[in-house]
Amino acid sequence: MDDDPDTLSALHRLFRRDNYRVLTASTPAEAFELLALYRVQVVMCDQRMPVMSGTEFLSKVKEMYPDTMRIILSGYTGITTVLDSINRGSIYKFYTKPWVDSELRDNVRLAFRHYWMEHGPYDDRKVPRAG
Repeated sequence: MDDDPDTLSALHRLFRRDNYRVLTASTPAEAFELLALYRVQVVMCDQRMPVMSGTEFLSKVKEMYPDTMRIILSGYTGITTVLDSINRGSIYKFYTKPWVDSELRDNVRLAFRHYWMEHGPYDDRKVPRAG
């Protein structure tokens, strides 16, 4: 989730080549709708959003979908907010913008691996398709 369409497009292009199903949202409402429709293992969002901060959003995601791996990707590096969120367990990782493609891809791959180690491999056949 990011309110910048260029960032969403760049992330979609980056992760699509790794054969991920990439879902994008520009508002928390859109993101929660997608989370309700799809089984999502990794959620990435920007810290500075108009409606709510990334840490607020991911705290709510943690309450509703505690198994997800939650990542902040932001140009804003307010360390107090980020550390508080990490310490509460709301986020798995924090990455800064601009990102290095290869590092971000490697770290997202690790987030999926961490998810699969805790919850088993994802089997799309067990999940109903969204309408």
